[in-house]
Amino acid sequence: MIIKRNMLCIKNSENIDLDELILWKPYKNILLNFIKLCTDKNSKVFDPIARVYDGLESVPPELENYYESLLGITSYFQASKGGRGKYIEKKLATINTHSSLNIELSEIPFYLENPELHKKKGIFTLSGINSGERRLIRNSRWSWQGENDITLDLVNIIKDENVLVFIELKNRVDSGGVAARREIWLSKFRKFLEIFERDKEIYSESKLLNMKETHKFHELLHDFGIFRVELYIAILFNLDGTPATKEGDSGRAGGFYSANKEGYRDILSYITSQESTFEIVDRDDDNLRLELLVKNAENFSIVIEAIYGIQIPQKLFRKDYPVSELLLLKYDDIWLSQLLSIDERTFLLKYNKNFMVIFKGLIKRDFQLRQLYNKLISEEGNLGYLEEIVTYLLKEHDEELEDRLVPNEVTKDQYLADVIQVLAAAEA
Repeated sequence: MIIKRNMLCIKNSENIDLDELILWKPYKNILLNFIKLCTDKNSKVFDPIARVYDGLESVPPELENYYESLLGITSYFQASKGGRGKYIEKKLATINTHSSLNIELSEIPFYLENPELHKKKGIFTLSGINSGERRLIRNSRWSWQGENDITLDLVNIIKDENVLVFIELKNRVDSGGVAARREIWLSKFRKFLEIFERDKEIYSESKLLNMKETHKFHELLHDFGIFRVELYIAILFNLDGTPATKEGDSGRAGGFYSANKEGYRDILSYITSQESTFEIVDRDDDNLRLELLVKNAENFSIVIEAIYGIQIPQKLFRKDYPVSELLLLKYDDIWLSQLLSIDERTFLLKYNKNFMVIFKGLIKRDFQLRQLYNKLISEEGNLGYLEEIVTYLLKEHDEELEDRLVPNEVTKDQYLADVIQVLAAAEA
């Protein structure tokens, strides 16, 4: 029985949503490299020392090809980090038009003017934006004059509340540990507050005729209609994948609530020592929350707080969002291609051929098959075309598709269908 797999990479990238595009690009790169490993014996060669250390010289002969294939495929995948880092931040940033990620304080003026471009650059890097957009970034009229720049994970503009929200994100209650959390409170939140203590111009704006205008931080935000900044240290998940809670962070589950509490006390001590700069207008020691009024900035307040799980979208976007959906990856590209590639490379090492090599050869010399394959790709993996290709292959080219090239646990038609779907997703 043929099963249609849910392959993201067979979709046209121009027609998919931004949250899918985040996965599409790194997935595509992984698939293309798997195809190379499946079709080129020399794409992964173990040096003599590695062969001895990894056991390739001592593995039983009947397992040698499989073991070498397993090492080659899995070692590539584990080394392939592109797309994994900052995935959750990228996913969150796609939820709202004005949200972005990897925001530096020096970039705030550009971000406030161009939030969607800043987000696009954060998600896809400079290589993922067009030349006009890169030129716009290079020609920004804003210059940074501050002493200590700070990078924060997420940012959003709440226009109807005149608020700018920053979030430092940890994925689980055990992420980072004591040192990482204290770093957020002391090296990020405190340095942010020191901007107001120094009360200096930190941005310069280039004008016509070589004129420049300088701005303090709160002055710049006032010009963009922002009168409040919120700073959060946020924990997404408990150890079991459920939305994080303060209880999950402070109990025996391996959390680091105590580190947050220590960082909160340090920040509180700093604030109380700066009576001429800050006034505490609200304080909740149990929930590690402070609301401050900046005395030397007219009508400007700051909130600092530790938040968890479902609170994160509520604070960042002012709306509910099921954070568990951030972990729902419903596509088959990675697990299917990795398992299939282990089998295909095993056959390649053992017999110098496999279904993928044979199919690619047939595509070159069989026009009818080529037409069916193109239709399959243009229709994004349509089951009808997939079944038609498999039926055609088993009728016209069954002798070349030898039974010994099929793993024991699957049927020939299903294995052939999986090979075609993985190859089509890579080449679409």
